Amino acid sequence: MLLDRSFRQTLIARLLQSAGPATAAALLVAAPGCAEPEAEAADLRCFAWDEALGACLDRAQALDELKSIYTRCDDRIVSVESDGELRNGGCCYEVIAEDQSDICPMEGRPFTLEGHRVRAAPREAEAGWLARATASGASGQQPSLADLTGEERETLAGGWLRSALEEHASVASFARFALDLMALGAPSSLVEAAHIAALDEVGHARLGFSLASAYRGGPVGPAAFPMPPAVPIAPDLAAMARAAAEEGCVGETVAALLAAEKRVRAGDAAVRAALEVIAEDEARHAELAWLTVAWAIGAGGEPVRRAVAEVFEAAAASLRRPPPPEAEPGGGRAAALAAHGHLGGADVRALHSAALAQVVLPCARALGLWQPAAAAGAARPEASV
Repeated sequence: MLLDRSFRQTLIARLLQSAGPATAAALLVAAPGCAEPEAEAADLRCFAWDEALGACLDRAQALDELKSIYTRCDDRIVSVESDGELRNGGCCYEVIAEDQSDICPMEGRPFTLEGHRVRAAPREAEAGWLARATASGASGQQPSLADLTGEERETLAGGWLRSALEEHASVASFARFALDLMALGAPSSLVEAAHIAALDEVGHARLGFSLASAYRGGPVGPAAFPMPPAVPIAPDLAAMARAAAEEGCVGETVAALLAAEKRVRAGDAAVRAALEVIAEDEARHAELAWLTVAWAIGAGGEPVRRAVAEVFEAAAASLRRPPPPEAEPGGGRAAALAAHGHLGGADVRALHSAALAQVVLPCARALGLWQPAAAAGAARPEASV
């Protein structure tokens, strides 16, 4: 599958230019590697709860509730491992969850704790998270619902709600990223760009919640974000660069290309306007990640190069995994959903793979951040001994 040629070429040029020719020439090819998968661990999941209702649900009831919230495209909730705890308007539980990112890849920069994605639960009231009208009127537009069936509206509401909750989590991710940069002595330009990106994500979340509310016929927004009392920041440059490469050079670059592709296929004016904003902003966020990685390697040297190379090698390895079976609708219904910004899992995975193969990995190789394992072995004969 070929991505939109104009957007793809423009983004590649921006990413390569972001590091600068002098920086690119100075970067050495890092030895590729792949981190071992982490063992299954308890994760925190919450749902909205009013203290006036009394104690949180018991574990069995909570498992049913969490399974209804975290559906097909999210981590699959396997079991609830703790009693509920009231936190900031929600009931929170330690759970065991299985990653299902191969079914519906992440679109953007997640907020992670101990290797697990964290996001708020949805709630019926929008609590100030609907898009505001702008001078151009782009964010104030409403999608046309005239030709949609009830089932299609439900699918679109769920898809845009998931996207909005991911964008909402990205606000927290960029806030922590700014703290990482400051703690590690980054230049002010990177710190400033991280804060601007967080504000962009606020706008993306508003657009997503507005579209989800329109399709479902009632307001929806995020419950309180399940933030722990202490949020860990990156302990060193290598850890920060690894996260920037994974969440930004890979995640944000893919997100920009996905949004651009969705925009090309969308026929609804409100959806196209929203995706236009999101695609451009995500492209700038991708540039920020590649700039950050270049700075971190320049400051931290070989350990940082190795950490970054492992991220790109893992991305390359993901292209070799067989796709899961497709369970999304096809034919006319798929076209109707695409007109409103929703693509089936098979399309998203194909575009995700194309973004890696056509943009992310070529840019990483061109900038000397990664080379294929076979090429690395040929360049270093001792590796096969």
